[in-house]
Amino acid sequence: MQSIPSTESSFRQSYVDRDRIEEDRFEEDRRRRFGMAIAMVPFGIAMALIVQYINVVVAIDDADWQYVLHRPNFSHIVKLSLAPIIGGGVSMLLAGLIATSVAGREGRYLPFVMTAIIFSLTMPLFVSLLLPANLFLLELTGLTFSDRTAGEAFSSWIWSTPFFVLTYAMTGMKQAFWGGIGSMLMTVGVFRFMGPNNAKFSLLRTTLVTSAISAFVLLIVMFGPLSIFEMLFDSFRITKTG
Repeated sequence: MQSIPSTESSFRQSYVDRDRIEEDRFEEDRRRRFGMAIAMVPFGIAMALIVQYINVVVAIDDADWQYVLHRPNFSHIVKLSLAPIIGGGVSMLLAGLIATSVAGREGRYLPFVMTAIIFSLTMPLFVSLLLPANLFLLELTGLTFSDRTAGEAFSSWIWSTPFFVLTYAMTGMKQAFWGGIGSMLMTVGVFRFMGPNNAKFSLLRTTLVTSAISAFVLLIVMFGPLSIFEMLFDSFRITKTG
């Protein structure tokens, strides 16, 4: 008779242990999925900044038929960087969280494809919503553009278009999609060696690596070979006029 309570207690304990193990496993998976989304954020910021960088040049070209293609004043890019930094970062974080929640983090292609698609849909929308606020903040702080040809051309493009958010979002999806694809290719390369599926995954170390790669890509586009800048401009120009 004494063995029955002992058996029931052991049986109950086995269920408790199993539930605890499952809870720990799901918590670890959640932590790694969140880490995966965080580590991709620098790529989203970089791609949003690149899209913004080329859009500034396209806006100047649209405003001045005599415009000769050259790199824009870097101070203008810095002043307008708040919108793409926030929009690109939030968009990539949201895309990563949704994709990994639906497709998991261990899928070979699906989570990355889903992230690129969600990023391409949300990034232009977020940036277009933030750009007028970015310009308004510049006016409040007295940091408005002094170069009429460049700064005011881009400002008037935003303020004078009633459906700016819609047009910016629609025309920016193609560039955002290719930016998302580029981000995912770099992500796959990084995650192959130090991603969330690695037993020794470190969010800090992985994010530092993705941040360094993002900074390098930005430097190449903004200050690197002019042929890359011209190729991106031509691609954006065709999209805007085609």
